[in-house]
Amino acid sequence: MSSVDSCKRELQIAIPWEEVQEQTDKIVASIRRTAKIPGFRPGKAPPPVVKSRYKAEIRKEIVEQLVPRYFWDEAKQKDLHVVGSPDVHDLEFEDGEPMRFRAEFEVLPEFELGEYRRIEVPYSEPDVSAGQVEEELGRMREQQASYVNLDPRPLEDGDIAVLALKSEAAGDAPQIDQDDTTITLGEAGTLPEFTENLRGKSPGDEVDFTVSYPEDFGNEKLAGKEVSFHATVKGLRKKELPELDDEFAADLGDFQTIGEVRAKIREQMDEHFRRQATEAAKNKLMDKLIVSNGSAAPEKLVEQQVVRRLERWLGSLKRQGVDVEKLNMDWKKAGGKEREPAIRDVKAGLILERIAKVESISATPEEISEQVKQYAAQEQQTVETARKKLAEDGTLDRIQSRISNDKALSFLFDEAEKVDAPPEETADADAAAESTDD
Repeated sequence: MSSVDSCKRELQIAIPWEEVQEQTDKIVASIRRTAKIPGFRPGKAPPPVVKSRYKAEIRKEIVEQLVPRYFWDEAKQKDLHVVGSPDVHDLEFEDGEPMRFRAEFEVLPEFELGEYRRIEVPYSEPDVSAGQVEEELGRMREQQASYVNLDPRPLEDGDIAVLALKSEAAGDAPQIDQDDTTITLGEAGTLPEFTENLRGKSPGDEVDFTVSYPEDFGNEKLAGKEVSFHATVKGLRKKELPELDDEFAADLGDFQTIGEVRAKIREQMDEHFRRQATEAAKNKLMDKLIVSNGSAAPEKLVEQQVVRRLERWLGSLKRQGVDVEKLNMDWKKAGGKEREPAIRDVKAGLILERIAKVESISATPEEISEQVKQYAAQEQQTVETARKKLAEDGTLDRIQSRISNDKALSFLFDEAEKVDAPPEETADADAAAESTDD
């Protein structure tokens, strides 16, 4: 049985005819009070006439009222933890006979919670080197750089060439026509053809050359293309970096000395690397718990999680200024890519909820209120309005669950047996940190 099938259940339910009849009489009486039927004053039409005229509406309302009630009563009696709403099939509804139907639904998976304390997990305290501090300080120095115009002379490596640059039409490559662009000769990010053809040229010089863009070039429209350019050198500049002294430190903020800047950088990098290392360790710990507990993932919860992941992604794009309405997305394909991580999210959530319950870990009212306040500020609503909205759409419950799950995971990490990470994992973590910083 698959993990999805193991969550599926089915109930055959029969509603006694006496209950159906009683409900029918109530509905008929309600309709009769306001029904406008030719030949009768409002409220005076005989019940059989009302039944005949409003047969379809009465039948629909009977089903909507009785089926959910009897399903949930039966599920409660059998102590079934139902996920979502049931799918109703094979409804039988005949006069004088019990109403019968078959309900298909999913339940929360049943699993024995295995050992979750003292789980061995790779984790090492971060060690920020002096080289990393200086590298970050160098980036800050670059951000404070100034650019000065130089008197005309032949261009050298390290110079910034100010150009009028125009490309010739080349197949489907985009046309480039820039009147005032800059290129740094000899820089790592500058293609060799630019440096070789501009080196030695002076302001006023014009030059024609061809550039072969590599297949992995960042601009996909230029990648692998060969483009001919006509360039006019308009001037040259030089980048000047500030001295790493106390004056530079004061320009960065509330610092008296460059030593204070270095100390602050080390503190921030240490916090950043520790957060990354902790997050990586928690993920590995969670992976072990998922394997050892073998929790299944109800399909409806997976579908809901896929939607939430896509919504978070769209929200991120909106905050970056992207008009998501104009995205030409294959949403089915996008949802398919989110399915596996969504399954993991659901399994992790079910396990953490169980552990939180066992360990009496829960979200405090203050923690929930803080999340509501943040949402209210973001949506420019009052806290009361925000709380009401979040409660109505079920988000408040999800916030409470997320907080308690996060606290449960932190509890597991604190209880875990930390061991040194293998060298390859340490290298991967360092690479991830650099990627995140970029």
